[in-house]
Amino acid sequence: MRCRSIVLALIVTSPAHADFIAFDESASGDASDDRIAPTLAELVAGRNSIRGTFGTSPTPDTFDLDYITITVPAGYQLSAFVLDDAFVGGAFSFLAIQSGPVVTIPADWSSIDTPLLGWTHFGIAQIGQDLLAEIGSAPGSVGFSGPLPAGTYALWLMELNYSEPYTYAFGLDVTAVPAPSPLLVALAASLAGRRRPHR
Repeated sequence: MRCRSIVLALIVTSPAHADFIAFDESASGDASDDRIAPTLAELVAGRNSIRGTFGTSPTPDTFDLDYITITVPAGYQLSAFVLDDAFVGGAFSFLAIQSGPVVTIPADWSSIDTPLLGWTHFGIAQIGQDLLAEIGSAPGSVGFSGPLPAGTYALWLMELNYSEPYTYAFGLDVTAVPAPSPLLVALAASLAGRRRPHR
């Protein structure tokens, strides 16, 4: 009887499901190296996992670039961008986000006509941290604060050390956009009523 109680307790307290695998290079193959045609990854409500490798490239003396387009569904927002794991060359690697389905800036930065929405460096020291605020406050970027709204975004991941394969794993939290409080709704209705012209 005691064993049965323990099993039931484990079932009740265990997560309902594991992270949704939005993209995993080990299963889906190499992420796109083309910034104009990124690999597509649809996000769902909850924690979405994006995992990949970069560093060593099939082309000699060339670093591996990963471009992934993510879509946050309508009615939801990207509320966290957590570094779940990382093995990088040196102290850090590079991550950027741009609004829209492509990255307009070449990897050699020869043209920066359209600024990035945000960017950051990441490495072992940041494992477990939510990088979203840091990405949004990067110098020279468009910038943002708080969650990213529904829409399409392009990710640019780059590791300049191509001596060996390196890895990354991110957990992207997609949450429902909070409904306005009843008090705010009532206030808005009251203000709208006051603005109606008197006949």
